[in-house]
Amino acid sequence: MQTSGEGIKVSSPARFRWSRLARLIAVTLAVIYVFSRFIPAAGMSDYAAGDALDNSWTMALHEGFVQHLQFGTDLVFTHGPWGFLAHGYHPQTHLLAVIIWSGLALVFLYGGRQLARELGGREFNVWTWLVLLAALATTPLGNDFDSRLVLFLMLPLLLHFFTKGTAPAKAALVVSLGCLSLVKFTGLVEAALVVTLISVDDVFRGRRFPWAAPLWVASLLVFWVLAWQRLAGFSAFVVHSWQVAAGYTEAMMLPGNAPSWSLWGFVAIAVALWLLAARGMWLKLGSWAVLPLAGVGAVLFVTFKLGYVRADIQQLNSAMALLVLAALLLPLAWRESQPLKVAAAILLVASGLFWVGIFQTWMKGNGLATQLAGTFRVSNLLAPVADASTGYSRTEYQKELAAIRAINPLPPLSGGVDLYSYGQAVLFAHGLSYQPRPVVQSYFAYTPALAQMNAAWLRSGRAASNVLFSVQPLDGRFPSLDDGLSWPELLTRYAINPATSQGRAYLLLQRKAMPRGYQLVPLTNMEAVFGGSVKVPPVSNAPVWVELEFKKTPAGKIISAAYKPPILVMTALFRNGPPGYYRIVPGMAAAGFLLSPVVKDTKSFAALFGSDWPARLAHWDMQSMVIAPGTVSRSSLCYEPTFQVRFYRLEFSE
Repeated sequence: MQTSGEGIKVSSPARFRWSRLARLIAVTLAVIYVFSRFIPAAGMSDYAAGDALDNSWTMALHEGFVQHLQFGTDLVFTHGPWGFLAHGYHPQTHLLAVIIWSGLALVFLYGGRQLARELGGREFNVWTWLVLLAALATTPLGNDFDSRLVLFLMLPLLLHFFTKGTAPAKAALVVSLGCLSLVKFTGLVEAALVVTLISVDDVFRGRRFPWAAPLWVASLLVFWVLAWQRLAGFSAFVVHSWQVAAGYTEAMMLPGNAPSWSLWGFVAIAVALWLLAARGMWLKLGSWAVLPLAGVGAVLFVTFKLGYVRADIQQLNSAMALLVLAALLLPLAWRESQPLKVAAAILLVASGLFWVGIFQTWMKGNGLATQLAGTFRVSNLLAPVADASTGYSRTEYQKELAAIRAINPLPPLSGGVDLYSYGQAVLFAHGLSYQPRPVVQSYFAYTPALAQMNAAWLRSGRAASNVLFSVQPLDGRFPSLDDGLSWPELLTRYAINPATSQGRAYLLLQRKAMPRGYQLVPLTNMEAVFGGSVKVPPVSNAPVWVELEFKKTPAGKIISAAYKPPILVMTALFRNGPPGYYRIVPGMAAAGFLLSPVVKDTKSFAALFGSDWPARLAHWDMQSMVIAPGTVSRSSLCYEPTFQVRFYRLEFSE
């Protein structure tokens, strides 16, 4: 500072310039960091050679976009036509992913800065908060899309209810939701709720036109068309994606290996966060706080289901999404009383410690601190630029494909190719012409409607000329449950190519010009009791087919929606040898599946193509079965005590 002749202090021009330069450098570094975290760069391919399941659906999403497959009809999964933005790398989608994530990073900076400044944050605090959010939402461990989605769902909600004069930022965020809604279907459902809450508030509290709703719908349809999707197919996408989402809990749930503290810890922190939000929102909005609180509650609920339906490593992503939400709520406390500020800080720390605990449970010895600190390295900050110039991701991608080819060698194949049950990464690694069935991985055909889609595809003229087949039951399921309705179609419409199937992990099936016929001949229709023995008809010269129909109680429907019911376990008794224990998925069982003989592996499936299969599989003829909930008491409030059993003979004609 300098003093003038009149004794008035004035700022030093030099010090003022240096202060502005320092702020400019700090802001520039913050922006660079945020962009470096959002933009896919080196390491984004992340296709481990031994991870057949996740590699395959990730690659299929990229390939589906490249081939302009119609999502909802040609390809049915948990993700939409922009699903490739969530994970993975493909040479033909990478540039587009970089462009879109750059735009989303810009929208995040714009919207997040507007929110923090409107809520009274100082410039240093604002940029520190933005860097913190970016660091948390893009933590380089596993699939981080769900954390990013929480970020883009909550920002427009908070901007709308707690700021004024931020219409451009809100509009940009709503348009962003139009894109992100087509990445993952749960994102579409959550975005629809957020936009609805904003629109309801506009109409009834603001007394103005609810512009968010038409803007979101318009942007949704624009991004749908930009992904080479037909407008007429959007309804099929919503209907079939809803079927996938509705059946997910019952089919994909697991008891889990996580400690019990992880469940109760999540619930406790989630409830505390919701109560913190309720307090801050009530002070600002009064009774209208019920609208944004509904949005926060919905996001917390979906985050809970994300991590605790399967109770596996997905808990890592769920815990991080919880931490992102805790950080997002910080600005609400900036203008409030000291106790509210302290509570917000405590919950942020508690959420962070909870995430560290979850990390240590599932990722022991992976150097958490090193990985997080590594995101600030110059090499990582400049990774998107360096990758664009060196083609690092493309090189690594080719190496990973070569590793997959080395593990799974295949002969040359002409014509379209599909693969059962999962493991389609093999097809992409070999550069084969991918011609998929609608539900691309068999373990996801877990409702009668979804299973029927795949079976109908095999009956149509669109089915692939070649099918690589392997029995790959997921989560201990009965082996023929996954795509069970497709098995008779495969056995009658395809033939084994023995020269190319010997000694390989997959059978090579080639489509026949003249398929055989088959029919299901009814045998017995009976009512069985959980825990009671059910006699299975003898095999004789035709396999035994079964349909099992389970009904939930009202309590079971509530438990399934809120959390998950117990799994159902079949104990299979054979003529000789020890019993077998298998998981039964109710939706798959209702569609019907080959019960006896038990086709336990790919070699057994191959035997069904020969006339001598009764002798070769005789020791796997099932004599009786017992089905019961997988609980200690073998009883459950979730299902009616009796269930329907329908036996058939699966007869093939020559």
